[in-house]
Amino acid sequence: MNKLTKVLGPGLLMLLISACGFQLRGASPVPSALEPLWVGCQPGVPVELCQALKSQFTIGNVTLAQSREQAAHLLLLGNFRQTQRTSAISARAEAAEYELRQSINLVLQTRSGMLLLADTQVTASQSYRFDATSVLAKRREREEIERQLYDNLVRQIGFRLVPFDQSRIDQIIEAHEAEAAEKAREQGIDETSP
Repeated sequence: MNKLTKVLGPGLLMLLISACGFQLRGASPVPSALEPLWVGCQPGVPVELCQALKSQFTIGNVTLAQSREQAAHLLLLGNFRQTQRTSAISARAEAAEYELRQSINLVLQTRSGMLLLADTQVTASQSYRFDATSVLAKRREREEIERQLYDNLVRQIGFRLVPFDQSRIDQIIEAHEAEAAEKAREQGIDETSP
């Protein structure tokens, strides 16, 4: 019995861990059906955010295409926005705490332009305290928070891609083709009617 436990124990542990959805940090949830994937960042998207996403995909062994023409699928990022608002006021009516919020839109499509995931927004936010006496330290803190928000957006983008395995992509393509065929039939009927 002891020998059997030593042999089967690690295997059962791995099975239990994988069944609960656990993934090692850095492992990408991006399905291989999307590879090679091209990541395109529109003007206005911070270079640091775009590079953080590509780095995370590389760490997760996602094959990235060097150009749109080489890609099977395109992940397009745009409409990045960062806002800051006061979330708490001090007793002297000065801003004591700020909330920093970032959002970005993403689109996933085939190389031919068929939408797999329509324009979808992901957001991240975090609060931080502001002290007027240590402005330089607070600026560094804000930059660190911005990097943390980039990482949060990167994770959210990755998780939005999880459902797109080959069977899901095939379903979307079939539905699109059926819709196109139906429209063609309707237009054919309209053209022949008096």
